[in-house]
Amino acid sequence: MSQKIAVPERVPGFVERASLAALAMPTQRRLTVLTAPGGFGKTTLLAECCRRLREEGVPTAWISVDEQDDPDVLDTYIAYACQSAAGAVAGRQGLADPGAAGGTAENCTGLALREIAGFGGPFVLAIDELERIGNPDSVALLDFLLQRGPDNLHLAFACRMLPGGVNISAAVLEGRARIVSANELRFTRSETSEFFRGKLSRSRLTALMSESMGWPFALRVSRNEMESGKPKDPYASRAFMENWFESRLFARLGAADREFLLDIGLFEWMDVSLLDEVLERRDSGRRIDALSVLAGLIEPVRDGGTDSWRLHPLIREQCARRRFLETPERFRTVHRRIADALARRGDTVAAMRHAVEAGEPDLAGGILDRAGGVYLMLRDGRVRLQAADRWLGEAVIEARPQLALVRCASLVLSGRLEEARERYRSACPAAGLDADEDDAAFASAAADCVVRGMIVLYGGERLDSELTRTQLADLGRLAESPRVDALTRGYAEYGLCMAANMTGDLGAVGRHAARARQCFERNPYMTMYVDIQLGQAAMARGRAEDAEVHYRQARQIATRNYVVDAVPAAVCEVLQHELDLERGGCGGSGSPARIPGALVTGGTPFSAYAAACAGVLELKLGRDGADGALAAAGEMLDYVRRARLPALADYLSALRVSLLAIAGRIGEGEEAWASAGLPADGPDPSRRWWRETEALWCARLRLAIGHGRYEEARGLARGLRGFATERGLGRTLMRALALSMVLERRAGEGAAARQQLEAYLRAWRDAPYAGPLLRERAECRPLVAAYLTSRSRSPLGEAARSLMAAMERADDPRRPVLSAREIEVLRRLAGGRRDKQIAAELGLSPHGVRHHLRKLFAKLDARSRAEAVCRAKEAGLLTGGS
Repeated sequence: MSQKIAVPERVPGFVERASLAALAMPTQRRLTVLTAPGGFGKTTLLAECCRRLREEGVPTAWISVDEQDDPDVLDTYIAYACQSAAGAVAGRQGLADPGAAGGTAENCTGLALREIAGFGGPFVLAIDELERIGNPDSVALLDFLLQRGPDNLHLAFACRMLPGGVNISAAVLEGRARIVSANELRFTRSETSEFFRGKLSRSRLTALMSESMGWPFALRVSRNEMESGKPKDPYASRAFMENWFESRLFARLGAADREFLLDIGLFEWMDVSLLDEVLERRDSGRRIDALSVLAGLIEPVRDGGTDSWRLHPLIREQCARRRFLETPERFRTVHRRIADALARRGDTVAAMRHAVEAGEPDLAGGILDRAGGVYLMLRDGRVRLQAADRWLGEAVIEARPQLALVRCASLVLSGRLEEARERYRSACPAAGLDADEDDAAFASAAADCVVRGMIVLYGGERLDSELTRTQLADLGRLAESPRVDALTRGYAEYGLCMAANMTGDLGAVGRHAARARQCFERNPYMTMYVDIQLGQAAMARGRAEDAEVHYRQARQIATRNYVVDAVPAAVCEVLQHELDLERGGCGGSGSPARIPGALVTGGTPFSAYAAACAGVLELKLGRDGADGALAAAGEMLDYVRRARLPALADYLSALRVSLLAIAGRIGEGEEAWASAGLPADGPDPSRRWWRETEALWCARLRLAIGHGRYEEARGLARGLRGFATERGLGRTLMRALALSMVLERRAGEGAAARQQLEAYLRAWRDAPYAGPLLRERAECRPLVAAYLTSRSRSPLGEAARSLMAAMERADDPRRPVLSAREIEVLRRLAGGRRDKQIAAELGLSPHGVRHHLRKLFAKLDARSRAEAVCRAKEAGLLTGGS
């Protein structure tokens, strides 16, 4: 990531081209396009402009793109590059955390653009090697930046040609865009003389200008020639790049050096040990140092403590082409050796690519098979698994049927669930572990269990489905089996942890999570997901502070280690938003107005998607009323039904019924309940995930209250309170008590309503969730007011006063609206943390923290940190333990 968003450093022998830099300066116009064939110095010029802008204090983001950048990845790069650029400017900082936003233009990039609009000055985004973008959706994202970006956003593209779909014609005609072409990028005579440090005679300079036509790459090769002290041959061709390479690079090499260069041109990156291993040498490092013709054409790649390099893409392209045309067998042999070497290093995806380049797709399949197949996801994450799947052909899968599970998993992670189900049914007709199977069959069944678990989780399977029952039984067998390795056992324990979480068996969550952590000691990817499970369990119990700690730990891993995977950060975001709503937070500008795209295009985990839906519907209800919320619920239901996600369909149907009841449309609610096929006699907790049970029970209770069937409603309320108490679901209990207050007040039973209020106040001390009461504040405010009048000195009086203040603030239109990130900074500020501590916890820079503090001071009308905390407490913006 750091390489993708880092402005390239000046190359040796850099020549100042002030007039050209002024012409190409991105801040001169909305769009600047540097377009020319390879070797014309587009990257060098654009990088120089960006360095100057940064020196002048203009936030300037840089992205180097390639063919692998699909829309989600490109979206993440754009947001992180903009955040990094904002952080590099003294006195200004910090766009919102892009990893927490999801994976579409409405999330990562859209959020970044909204923040850029508030900078008040120019903001530059430079994108290099744009021609490598081929995905139409990625191109559409770039066009979105051009057409919809804020007025202070200045774009600069460097490319050999513009991808189709980026429409710049209107901007050019309106004078808002400038194309800098090859003719303008050519070196002038004076620049060429300076580039050669004044060492060329007038006649030689004239000849060189005629030969090179000012092509920067040709001038670089000629200067390397001159400095090597070797005799010069006349330049052979002026028209084609291939002739340049032959006459000015390859022709200057001896046979051995030429062969060496053609070989290393097949490496995407290289270090000494990799070169020596693949090329069967012991002097690769010295050979590279001795190739003076490569000066300026080979660049270092910072990779921890290892010295690594990569050739200029133009050189690699020409070397690979010549190696294939001249000695195709050598071309295949070197690629095969690179594949084997990278596979031994654990770089599975790169190894597979080289195997395919070698013309051996089965070798690519074997590399993935030996790397564990679907277990690659458990070690390296979903992005790596999907990248590996792209190098698998159908013929390879037919020859290696076990790799069909990789294709199934990739389809699930791409949101193509129906295809995944069909593929799974055809590839794995028999389900279930058999302890008597031989080792190979048992290992295959264990891998099958991994993919089946994904289908259960992402496919919204019901708790009582045959697939779910088989999965839970197999997870238990795997966890206890002495035949499995640590990774498989860890997965089994994690699966049991997740199942316990979803069923509401919260005591078992901690036990399975602890065992999974032991197995994932050196596995940050799965450790991140264990923290997410622990956070959800803490939220369900009512332990808000514990939940926030786990979500923060997971988000830190996501933003540090898996920035191109939008899903874990999006999951953390929606779960944190859910927690904020339970604690009484109101939807601010940072609240999600729609389901994060990463949870749709990247698969749909049940709990995260359910939390996201509920959060969006609550936001819609507050902003747009019942009609707006019902319209959104209808769209969500249409999607989950089309995707055949049964548990989510029931869950969303229940939420829709609740919205109809809130709107007073009780008859429509009953019709919606019946048409959705929801249980007439109420939910059976033994057959439902706890979120389903809660939603169904609350919906049924609201309908009974709306009908005035109060005895029926009391039975439902008792059942819901009992379910919550039995499972230790503090959140559900608070919702049940709030609805019980509404029930008794509607029934005219003042004493019973007060009893339910007192139960709520007692529970609030352990589960500080004001949200359920705020949702019902129209009915509950008079109860709390009467309680404070008659029992203000009660031990529960302080809790009642806090809740009354929260209800009053919720209706105050002057209440400051804070983003999710501003609230996180504010909480840590209230906890006495310093800028560096806050930065470390939130994955920001200290400058980023100070940027958010300045915005907080402005919104809260505060002049100091202490005053900001005090005003936030007065406004009810610090909830829970804060």
